[in-house]
Amino acid sequence: MKIKLGLGRLTADKVAQICGGTLYTVACENKVLFETVCTDSREADNTSMFVAIRGERVDGHSYISNVVKQGCRCVIAERVPLDVKGIAVILVQDSIRAIRDIAEYVKSQVEVKTVAITGSVGKTTTKEFISAVLDRKYNLYKTEGNFNSTIGMPMSMLELSQRNDAAVFEMGMSGLGEIEYMSEAAKPDVAVITNIGSSHLEALGSRENICRAKMEITAGLRDGGTLFLNGDEPLLAGHESARYNTLYFGMKNEECDYFAGNIRNTESGLMFDMRTPDAEYKNIEINLAGAHNVYNAMAAFTVGLKMNLTEEQIREGLLSYKAAKMRQNIYEIGGVTVIEDCYNASPESMNAAINVLGDTAKARGGRMIALLGDMRELGTTSPALHAGVGSYLAEKHADFLFTYGELSSKNLADGAVKNGMSEKQIFRNPTTDAESVGKKILSVLQSGDVLLVKASRGLAAENVLNYVKAQLV
Repeated sequence: MKIKLGLGRLTADKVAQICGGTLYTVACENKVLFETVCTDSREADNTSMFVAIRGERVDGHSYISNVVKQGCRCVIAERVPLDVKGIAVILVQDSIRAIRDIAEYVKSQVEVKTVAITGSVGKTTTKEFISAVLDRKYNLYKTEGNFNSTIGMPMSMLELSQRNDAAVFEMGMSGLGEIEYMSEAAKPDVAVITNIGSSHLEALGSRENICRAKMEITAGLRDGGTLFLNGDEPLLAGHESARYNTLYFGMKNEECDYFAGNIRNTESGLMFDMRTPDAEYKNIEINLAGAHNVYNAMAAFTVGLKMNLTEEQIREGLLSYKAAKMRQNIYEIGGVTVIEDCYNASPESMNAAINVLGDTAKARGGRMIALLGDMRELGTTSPALHAGVGSYLAEKHADFLFTYGELSSKNLADGAVKNGMSEKQIFRNPTTDAESVGKKILSVLQSGDVLLVKASRGLAAENVLNYVKAQLV
């Protein structure tokens, strides 16, 4: 990961001051300048400050001599390297915390309205919707890709510049304390929690603990700021605070401050109406299928209103939304409609994707075909949750199921059989050989079919899809 500083160049002695480190200059000056920050030694050069991070598998300190050979003259480290000269070393107790310290310094130098987003499902889509809306009024900065970790999100903050007057940051987590860490760095004016799902049950043990982890987004929320919560999630009820304003959005609980109704499919996506505390908005349109995306669009609409956009600007922003890579991209190739949604998977997002598959197949008069892979990090509940997804697919009368991985091949497929699918409709693939699975899909695929591809990121289900598409062209 390599980031260019939005504020311009910094010096080694300034960074030492910012992060409370001790500056050691090894045959060089303490005014060493740099304009990029990187954590990957392969990307370091004479413009960079390299941050040496001790990871579970790799220790960045082992590569300091390499980055010096590549021209790097400034390093943040937790121990002073003994085998290099001509560099400035900023010695700190925690290299990751040093990145956050620099990020907080950058944030303090710019006047920027900040939105932070988390949730078990849909946070990236919500981030993209909110960004598309705010971009109609503000000079916006948003996190790119999956820069939503305790390293990636603070690193992305380093790109903030005086040109920006609004920023949107996504916050993911794998355990307690991580979102709190990021929220305290970002200090958002507005925070959004999309939902509480089943992802990370293996690490956190219960949905209640997942909710607790997501609520950490309030740790850095500015006094008087606004927290938007999914009001259809019982675990998110009752989180009002005297320190900030809490508002709820939903489409089931009519007591929500922002309530969506009259949801209907269109040729290009969805349309819905929304009631707010101050007005009613009719025929809000998005170019994305699946009723679950109403939540994402509602979050963007409410944030837009909070940040003083006009109704016209918000509507234009929603319609300008473009799906992030591998997240519910729907397109046609070789007469087959493809729903490419293989960035990640949880029980909630699987069922939502199955709904999109059913709606799309019904609208286009095609057969429902699903390639569904393993869902990871579900702990002891994994067999039952996989079976539930299979049962739901059968309930929606899918024509064929192709599994991908051991968990889906046993538990998910078994759930489908128990709810009515026959073994003749199911192709169990416990191994993840993309070509062999792709050939099986092609053996049944015909023009007019609708194919959904979804699995956890580690399975790289897009490799199967790429093989299938290559044969369809």
